[in-house]
Amino acid sequence: MLASPLPTQTVIETPRLLLHPIALSDANGLHLVFSDPETMRYVDFPPCANLAETQKRIQLWTIPLPEWHATWTLTEKTSGAPIGIVTYHHRESSNRHLEVGYVLGRSHWRHGLMREAMGGLIDYCFDALAMHRIEVTVCPDNVAAVRFTESLGFRREGGPLRDRSLVQGQYRDLLLYGLLERDWRATTIPAEAAMIYAAPSRRPQLRPI
Repeated sequence: MLASPLPTQTVIETPRLLLHPIALSDANGLHLVFSDPETMRYVDFPPCANLAETQKRIQLWTIPLPEWHATWTLTEKTSGAPIGIVTYHHRESSNRHLEVGYVLGRSHWRHGLMREAMGGLIDYCFDALAMHRIEVTVCPDNVAAVRFTESLGFRREGGPLRDRSLVQGQYRDLLLYGLLERDWRATTIPAEAAMIYAAPSRRPQLRPI
């Protein structure tokens, strides 16, 4: 039986992060992320030139359409500061698949934070949303993202998809990666996640809001 769209998003808690539904109150912190050209180099929208642009972007993500998309702000437990986002979009409940994406502020790279966040999101999509398949697209030039995506168990299934994305007037090729629930559960990653997320059931802690 397929899960119906959730009436509310949930807060996902990991040892170092809280993933809460994105809100306009996150704008000041997220502007530090979205205005950095290096952080935004491979993201599918250009850097935000000012706080008003960041607020406009966030406003779009706050529209409650869980049957299609949802976005969470990553907040450090120690500082309470927003440091990035994770999202799902193009959700098709009838086919039980969706796409995911993420952005993390450059000053927080290489600390395992996005692996922690994405592990929680992936489990959430398979468990709470009853998805069967998760997809992600990656720019071939983004070697770090290719490596990270494959480390999560995604398999390259297509591409380069020529001129698949248009950002600031420039077309970009993309690689297509897919992850099936059975592959996620069959690898050692869920066992690792049990330790990473301190969840006995191998699932992130979910709190309705």
